[in-house]
Amino acid sequence: MHHAFTIRALLKQLPVRIETAVAYGDRLLLGTATGALLVYQVSEADRDRVPTLTLVETKKSFARKAVEQLGVIKEAGVLVCLADGMVTLYDLHTLANATPLTNTRGAHIIALHTGVDHIDGIPTLVSKLATYGKRKVVVLEWRDAEFYKSFEFSAAEKIVAMQFSAPGLLVLSTAREFLTLQLPRGQWDDLFPADTASLRTVAGGMAVGHSVDAAGSSDTAPGPQTSAPSGGMWGSWALSLSGSNADVQTTIARMPSDKLLLCHKDTGVFVNSAGKLCRNEYSEPMVFSRAPIGITYTSSYAVAISHDSTPQTQPPSSSCSTGNSNPPAPRFNVEVRNIGTQALVQTLHLSEEEPSRIINGAGGKQVWAFGPHTVWRLMPMPIQQQVEDVLDAEQYDEAISLVAQSDNILEAEKEDLTKKIRWLRARWLFREQAKYEDALNEFTELGATPTEAIALCPERIAGELAEEAADVESIAEENDTASKSEPQIPPTKSTAEPAAWKDALYAVMRYLTEHRRWIQQATRDGKRELEYTVRVLDDDDDDHDNNENGGSRMSSDSARGSRQTSPEDDDSLPHVRLKRLAFSLEQIDIPIPAMAQVVDTTLLKVYLECSPGLLGPLLRVKNYCDVEQSEGLLLEHKRYLELVDLYHGKGLYRNALQLLQKQGMASDSGSLHGTYATVRYLVRLPADQFELILEYMRWPLQSAMSRMQDRSVHDSPSSNEDDEDWPAPTTVVAMVFADDRPAAEAFPRPQVASFLRQTSPELVVLYLNYVFETWHDEASILHDEMVTAYLDMLGNVDPQDADAEVNTRQQLQNFLKSSLHYSPERALARLPDDRLFTERALVLSKLGRHEHALSLLVFSVASLALAEQYCVENLAQRPDVFVLLLKLLVSTPPADVIDSEAQDIRMGRLEFPGVKASTAKQVEHV
Repeated sequence: MHHAFTIRALLKQLPVRIETAVAYGDRLLLGTATGALLVYQVSEADRDRVPTLTLVETKKSFARKAVEQLGVIKEAGVLVCLADGMVTLYDLHTLANATPLTNTRGAHIIALHTGVDHIDGIPTLVSKLATYGKRKVVVLEWRDAEFYKSFEFSAAEKIVAMQFSAPGLLVLSTAREFLTLQLPRGQWDDLFPADTASLRTVAGGMAVGHSVDAAGSSDTAPGPQTSAPSGGMWGSWALSLSGSNADVQTTIARMPSDKLLLCHKDTGVFVNSAGKLCRNEYSEPMVFSRAPIGITYTSSYAVAISHDSTPQTQPPSSSCSTGNSNPPAPRFNVEVRNIGTQALVQTLHLSEEEPSRIINGAGGKQVWAFGPHTVWRLMPMPIQQQVEDVLDAEQYDEAISLVAQSDNILEAEKEDLTKKIRWLRARWLFREQAKYEDALNEFTELGATPTEAIALCPERIAGELAEEAADVESIAEENDTASKSEPQIPPTKSTAEPAAWKDALYAVMRYLTEHRRWIQQATRDGKRELEYTVRVLDDDDDDHDNNENGGSRMSSDSARGSRQTSPEDDDSLPHVRLKRLAFSLEQIDIPIPAMAQVVDTTLLKVYLECSPGLLGPLLRVKNYCDVEQSEGLLLEHKRYLELVDLYHGKGLYRNALQLLQKQGMASDSGSLHGTYATVRYLVRLPADQFELILEYMRWPLQSAMSRMQDRSVHDSPSSNEDDEDWPAPTTVVAMVFADDRPAAEAFPRPQVASFLRQTSPELVVLYLNYVFETWHDEASILHDEMVTAYLDMLGNVDPQDADAEVNTRQQLQNFLKSSLHYSPERALARLPDDRLFTERALVLSKLGRHEHALSLLVFSVASLALAEQYCVENLAQRPDVFVLLLKLLVSTPPADVIDSEAQDIRMGRLEFPGVKASTAKQVEHV
């Protein structure tokens, strides 16, 4: 609650009894029990004086009996007076020229309305006067200040209250139900029963009576109809609930925006100008603390008067005391409620006497209350003070409603003020109410930078954006020294235990994830900047106000560097300047990378706290995490795999490999122990990192070779098999180089072969075999490298391992036969002179030196079978190759050839495949 009004008794102890009153312009008219009319001039308050009433005229014989009701039709210059059961019209300016309306005899209720109606498509100013008496409703109509005509409608039940909701619709109440009367057709429609239970039911969502067309032209029917309300279902229900002799306490009060408040006893519901419930705006009925005897309104408040002696009911919004005895309730007979939120704002006590009537004037800007002999003026507190009060009480919804409804705030200011209050409400929801989702949704709707939400988190999450604990403490100290009547701000949750922040961090996590998607979409759309709302302190604010009013350092600094001044800045708050709102919200453009870095880095911190399993998906894709901060956090939490992903995403491949090698050598590094993690990471690197790959391939290869040698020394049967964490050399080569991924195919193959030769020729053979078979590389340098690798393998073979030498020589011979792309000259130069004669012969065959090759096979290898095989394989290239062999055998037979074979050759008994002539003729020719 806060102070919306102060009360001042402007007239006291009048010698006559006040029965009714009406205010218009600077005049206040009082109708008395003697039939006199008192005319007062109203002097409004200013800085130097209070409002006053000056009696300017007294009409002692204004009416023969008590003046029951007064009304003004200003547009027609008419004063309406209900006295002695009849309505009389007077000239408003002279208060003379009385015109009694004889067809209103017996009237005891009047209602007035002026508005614009479209008649035949032409906007027309229509004023209407409705009276009720003797089961008859009489309506008089003025158009553009000229009297038009009157209508009469019969009513089946006694009407106890009525008001116009629109020029074509009259809302009425009987003792049992609320009705509508469409004008001028005279169609009656039931709304709902006029009892408390029914009002609370229909306000809660129950469907109500027939729809009413209040927008139709007043000339849509040729004349009035006299169909009366039947009561129907609603009437029967009301009878069953409240009884036929229920005490009638029904009020129909006009409210702002063409709404009516239909009130029975202490409960009221709002209907719009069409006579329909305002369910979208009001989900609950307005329940007063006591049954009002009169209700009026200002732009923001419903003001009701009641009798202090009326038994008090417990307001629905107040909580019951748990003590043994309740303290006495404060005395009051004026109750003020916010129209928008329906919250109780203030109660006031008119101590001079009980009020009997309340009205407003000047379009709702004045509120007057009247007792039998007293006139009070309810003076509104300055709007800025009211807003400040509700903000100090942290009633942000109330403050928003107050600003939206107030007619003392410029429309241009309302939106700005509302945004600021919502800004403070978002902070309050997050820090004081633990309604994290609601707070973050509020920030999103306001377009706030994510730094605003981040700044509310603990320092371990917010980092430099965190609000200082000292600032928070200073705020608490200020609240301790404030008035006891003002609510104190509870301690900030930033000092709470980490566990208390789990829910908040989960909400922040979802908020930042959604914001990250928004940034990604903006990037795909080609945007470079995003527009945000940031909070900028006024020039005379200090750091304390910064934290109290809610803003992060980043948003303030960024806005100061990017703010764009407007010609209207000097007048942005000409009338409403509030301490709690001494900042401005401005739209600035922030580069996407800058904001993305804040979002991603904070998201990483939140993941470390709440969901470490989500670190990988964040870091394995493109991200904007700050490397320095993220590196320190991941090392602190020993999240080495995620740190590798961070390095990789930022192109810091060497950092990743250094970390993997360091952890691979450590015995307590878990899944990173060994060389497998390093090898697996090398596979991820692009082709342009070839030199780095070679640099960090040495450790996995050397480690694998060392382990293989150790196994050989200990006679391990599987010295070349993989370990779980330490893959074999062949596996390492197969993963990094001999692989079908594009990067491996793009590597410079001669350099790979040269690198592998430093470790083991077997690895060169493994790699080059894959190159030739998969990529069909015909480069001579690679084929020459293969020959060299085989020769190196033969040079490394254990002399006692005959099988290994035979197998290697067989592979070399097959390659020398099958490959067409190695250089025979280079291969011949690399072959030893004292051995490997079969291989030399194969190379000589590539050079066409068949006689030399056969000589080696016959004399150095001493194998006629190999010589014959050679002749068969080269017969196509050299048809007389067999002749060459015969020349060698006949001229100088080798000493170690079996005698029988030599004799067969000499005697011509040996045949050579592929030769048509007989052996004897060949020999004879030779």
